[in-house]
Amino acid sequence: MPGLHEHTTEDALTCTAGEVHPGSVLTVLVAGTILAPLDSSIVNIALPSMAAQFDVRLSAVSWVTTAYLLTTASLLLTMGRLGDVWGLRRLYVAGLLVFGAGSAACALAPSLAILVAARVGQAMGAAMLFAAGPALVTRTFPADRRGWALGYIALSVSVGLTAGPALGGLLVGTFGWQSIFVINLPLVAVVSVLSWRLLPDECPDSQRFDVAGAVLGAGALLAVLAGLGEADRAGVLSPSVLLPVAAGVLLGAGFVWWERRASSPMVDLRLFADATFSAGVGAATLAYLALFAVTFTMPFYLTRVHGIDTRLAGILLTVTPLTMAALAPAAGRLSDRRGSRTLATAGIALLAAGLFVASFLSADTPLVMIAVSLALVGSGMAVFQTPNTASILRATPRARAGVGSAFVSVARNVGMSLGIALTAAIVGSAVGGQGLPGGGGELSPEVAGRFVEGMSLALRVAASIALAGAALSWFGRQADGVEGASGKL
Repeated sequence: MPGLHEHTTEDALTCTAGEVHPGSVLTVLVAGTILAPLDSSIVNIALPSMAAQFDVRLSAVSWVTTAYLLTTASLLLTMGRLGDVWGLRRLYVAGLLVFGAGSAACALAPSLAILVAARVGQAMGAAMLFAAGPALVTRTFPADRRGWALGYIALSVSVGLTAGPALGGLLVGTFGWQSIFVINLPLVAVVSVLSWRLLPDECPDSQRFDVAGAVLGAGALLAVLAGLGEADRAGVLSPSVLLPVAAGVLLGAGFVWWERRASSPMVDLRLFADATFSAGVGAATLAYLALFAVTFTMPFYLTRVHGIDTRLAGILLTVTPLTMAALAPAAGRLSDRRGSRTLATAGIALLAAGLFVASFLSADTPLVMIAVSLALVGSGMAVFQTPNTASILRATPRARAGVGSAFVSVARNVGMSLGIALTAAIVGSAVGGQGLPGGGGELSPEVAGRFVEGMSLALRVAASIALAGAALSWFGRQADGVEGASGKL
């Protein structure tokens, strides 16, 4: 097996075709990156209209969202390795084109089944974009500007998540649900052309693509995430959760066994021998696990316990992504100057503090205090996210840039799913026989009180998990100034 760090920056530069303009590359990547999170968040508001047109229940039409999320998450590692073997520019442009074709198919779908299938196609394109985007940033920008550039990638993700609900409501109300997919097409066309012309064209890895590893890895992620996704509906200990998770664990064991023996593995497991890489991926998983405790409970709390209308709740819920969008570029610039270890650790510790503050919310907490707690949570994630991503990618060999980039997204998806499952179990246990609240209208004082107790416990557990992530971030990774050693990105 070739050496883990066999490709150096100098080697790659001899393969680069034409002059690379970093500012143009970043503009193209920001424009393309915003598509996937925008489409993920814009669809939810259109689900009732889709259910009405196709005459199906909301539980059935929810597969429009579920199929997209599961497909994206399960294909991230596969697409990351494909980018290393095939070329990151090709993967990125192909991702845009596949995403655009899927968007067109969604807009034209005559039935729910075809719409779900089209969403799977869209998700394949999104997985390509998520896997290639950060890796292209690290290959384009020097080490002292990499965090700054990654900060703008994080900004584009936050903008997409924030703008989705408002833009979706406007489009669906004016033109119908098909318009949320049609709006993607002009942007895809322009960004595809610019990406092919402006993105760096480097020599891909000469090794073969590991088909067996791709199947085992995707199957393991799909089974685990599908199982965890049922936790809030069926309960953590239900067969619909335990059986898929157990199957995923077995497939994951098979994946590790195969990757240790494959001549050209999809994931070189020696990546995890690097303390900075392992600590970064682990801390990211714990951070997103903690974050989604508040993401999962807050809509219920605002509308069913606090009793505010959906529009005002939506405005309050944008506080977290807006704070992340405002602070992410600055956090990236600071990580270039001061390193990632201190900033990432401080960020996840601030996340823990925000979760702890939020755990004291009650049915009559003033809205301004709710906004403050959400801003603390968003600030912590912003300060953590970009430096930690830069740390992971600096610790990734150039020949594995796509896989390293994919692991950032895998950590986010696994952490999100674990956070929802854990929070659903804690809150559901506190609410008791009533289960998690559903339907509309305010809860009775008794049920609302039990829900608040469960939410408080879940947020304190999440804060403890975030503190464990801070310890891992500080003690697990190398000291600032050591990252980015020769042979790595």
